[in-house]
Amino acid sequence: MKMGKNQSKQSMWQFPFHIYIYIPLCMMGMGLFSAGCQPILIDEIPPSHMDARPENARQTEQFRNALPPPVPEVAWSEPPPCEGPETTCARLLYRADTELRELIWSDKGITRETRSLADVPSGLTSFSPDFTRLVVQTPQGHTAGGPLFLYDLETAQLLNLNDYMGLPTYTSISALRVAGWHPDGQQLLLVNEDDEVFIWLDLADGSFQSLALGIDTGQMAPPRQFELAADGSGFTFVSHSRDTTNDNDQALNLYWYDLETEQSQLLLTVPAGQGRLAATAIAPNGEQLVYLLIRGDRKLGRSEELYLLDWPTAQSDSASSRLLLAGNLGPTQPVWSPDGTQIAFIRRNLTEPRRAAPDQPPPLGDVWTLSINSGEINSGEAVQLTFTQALDRPPVWSPDGNYLAFVTADGQIGMVATDEPGTVWRMDSATIRAPLIQLAFAPVEKSK
Repeated sequence: MKMGKNQSKQSMWQFPFHIYIYIPLCMMGMGLFSAGCQPILIDEIPPSHMDARPENARQTEQFRNALPPPVPEVAWSEPPPCEGPETTCARLLYRADTELRELIWSDKGITRETRSLADVPSGLTSFSPDFTRLVVQTPQGHTAGGPLFLYDLETAQLLNLNDYMGLPTYTSISALRVAGWHPDGQQLLLVNEDDEVFIWLDLADGSFQSLALGIDTGQMAPPRQFELAADGSGFTFVSHSRDTTNDNDQALNLYWYDLETEQSQLLLTVPAGQGRLAATAIAPNGEQLVYLLIRGDRKLGRSEELYLLDWPTAQSDSASSRLLLAGNLGPTQPVWSPDGTQIAFIRRNLTEPRRAAPDQPPPLGDVWTLSINSGEINSGEAVQLTFTQALDRPPVWSPDGNYLAFVTADGQIGMVATDEPGTVWRMDSATIRAPLIQLAFAPVEKSK
């Protein structure tokens, strides 16, 4: 695509990148990886709660209810030795603070390797698709969000992207974050929703273009919920009307932005009072999209509905969508399998619509999957894979679609085979808070 005026012409790197590994990416805010998706995180506990001193039984109960729910004890199993034609079944990677850890599941069991990232700033980390580089959004300060850093895993070169490329400065406490990588590993979608900054960045020639999405922000709120397509051809985003501050009374629009034509297209409108678009996920083939609609409110109780939208025939009304699943699912982020035949998500087994105080995190849940074949539901029934009631963030698919990895709310790294519901393997234990763990699969080299 064409570059705008704000360009840096010098080359970003002078060495080749020859390792090509596909890794699903999911930014935490990004927490774990998928191709540009956004995970649902446990809310931070406000400082007022941490400093509170309950004076009576009623206040003590209110204080206890505001804290994150306890994580149930999980009945873990040890991973068996890898069996089959390949000596290695899976490679699981994650960043835990100053370490990059690799868990190799082979015929010898689990082997753990660790690499120091002590010189890499802490923050929300996004790996390139070929796993040669990572981008880190450093923590926000009191007046502005931190800069983006680019780190090369082969040469250990660290670069402040904001300074080097002249990226826009921030006027709010928000910061630019990575919303997705192009599969070539050279181009990224960067967004800062609060400051209405949307950038297409090219690491190969050190240039960037500010994107004009064509949304009248006088009538519509700044775009959010960005989802880059797997082929990097464009992305979806959501905007809502400014008629009211009540989420339930806002009309919502889902758009597609084509990076080649530089035009936005309206895909879907959710009328006011019909629910809130909470998550989207584009299918690997780019022909379908799954989205989550939350109905109700905090006082009356919330319930969720999962829909499938056919891309080629999408119209600007909800009639073009098909209901996949409905109920008291809890907030969840759907994740497509690599072959596009299934979606995975976290589901809560709630008996009634969810009610919660504003500062109370959602209940914990489990990994479920739903099969989709050529746009049709195979069985109409979701399949529960884990029975832990310990998860709050979406799982990650292995490249072959045979396994799902996850992080429990207390930082345990687990995995489950799609054909062995109920058997969960503990792969590792982290020493940091679960939302800071970025989890990914790397493909396994096939025997020749």
